[in-house]
Amino acid sequence: MRLDKYLQLQYPEYSRTDLQKIIADGKVLLNGKALQKNFNVPENAELEILQMPEKNESFLEPENIPLNIVFEDEHLAVINKPRDMVMHPGNGISKGTLAAGLLWHFKADLSKINGPLRPGILHRLDKDTPGLLVVAKSDLAHRELTRQLEERTLERTYRAIIWGILRDREGTIDAPMDRDQRNRLKMSVQHDGKPAVTNYKTLETFSIASLVEFKLDTGRTHQIRVHARYLGNPIVGDSLYDGREESAKRIDTIYQPVAESLLKIAPAQLLQSCKIKFKHPKTKKAMEFKIEEDEPQKNALELLRRNIDSAGIPMQLFTPPQIFANPDDVELPVEEEDNDEYTIRPTRAERYAATKIKRALKKERELLRLKEKAERAGVEWVEPGKENHRLD
Repeated sequence: MRLDKYLQLQYPEYSRTDLQKIIADGKVLLNGKALQKNFNVPENAELEILQMPEKNESFLEPENIPLNIVFEDEHLAVINKPRDMVMHPGNGISKGTLAAGLLWHFKADLSKINGPLRPGILHRLDKDTPGLLVVAKSDLAHRELTRQLEERTLERTYRAIIWGILRDREGTIDAPMDRDQRNRLKMSVQHDGKPAVTNYKTLETFSIASLVEFKLDTGRTHQIRVHARYLGNPIVGDSLYDGREESAKRIDTIYQPVAESLLKIAPAQLLQSCKIKFKHPKTKKAMEFKIEEDEPQKNALELLRRNIDSAGIPMQLFTPPQIFANPDDVELPVEEEDNDEYTIRPTRAERYAATKIKRALKKERELLRLKEKAERAGVEWVEPGKENHRLD
């Protein structure tokens, strides 16, 4: 068993974060040698702990904040978190948090594993991401639900409206992440980052946007938002990851009014935790909870359905990595084969049209690549063929 998990079992009164800090400070020894948090503790090991974490007093006061409690029993609660609510105190925010609301509603009936400032909280949603999350009301429930998270049996499903259309209608994004080196408020895909895996499936497409379902295998900060931007299709309204004017200005001129209206609807990223599925920590009964789209996402979909035709041609607004965007590999939607005796094959005109689409996509991506390169170099961008020529 990993050292940090082992210590958490031995000292449940401390959070894993606090225990990891004393490990990182070299305070946990075996045979006089400092250990790393991922050290595999052998049986009957005699660990030496030079200093236990200092237990700080909690300054978290219960607040009478209305909560949408979808389900509750003596072991857990399922909450539908609204937009614009921070999970717990931190980064200068001390009031109006979900944690304070939980303390008011459930009082002492909350897990203490993650410390006094995060009562009952075992997974998180970003401030502006609404939707379902599960809260543990006992340490036993917390450990069992955490085990399900680690074994990927606690399923979290999200829906988002992204700009453009993904090249593949469904797939898996396996791209490690870590804190961005240039902007510490952001996360980014990095070769030596922590493992991050997101599964996605396109549910509905429009000429300028798509409704996509995401399922997490891991739970990194901003994971879906970062992975969507990594593919070249930021989430609509996401100001941190190019999902507002940076994306809207790349939309075809004919759709600009709709793109502008879409941003007015989106208070922030149009991303929502819409379904959660797990086994009850005590009864082992399968439990599943779903919710409808919140108001901004519902209004955005109504706008798109009313003003934009459905579409199926891939469109990235930003140049994605080569692994996700080889123009020569673009495939048109293929009808499912049936058991009829005859198979309808595309005509020469249809094949020619498909070839034109592939060439246009390739040209568009190349122009976007050159434009971004020019912007990084601080050079004014002029599209080839549109330069101003002067006659001497």
